[in-house]
Amino acid sequence: MRRKKKVGLFTKVLVVGFAGYATFAMVSLQMQISQKKEEQAQLQAQVEEQALRNAETKALLESDNSDEYVARIAREKLGYVSPGERVFVDISSK
Repeated sequence: MRRKKKVGLFTKVLVVGFAGYATFAMVSLQMQISQKKEEQAQLQAQVEEQALRNAETKALLESDNSDEYVARIAREKLGYVSPGERVFVDISSK
């Protein structure tokens, strides 16, 4: 009859420590993966939004309404107004 060797305390502690480390590492990696997936979704939404803007800009530049487009951009982005136009500014706080 063969005798089984008793596993020492050091070996048990080592195995438990390794199992704990492996579990911690896996949980940490899963958290990183989920964060990166969220970042990817946000970046994908930004890419799609920019693609829509690019398509709109391209369509406007190719059309005959490019003067209207330039006027709209001047109003929205630069704050320009046409001669004789009145601008009302809402100064009430929300």
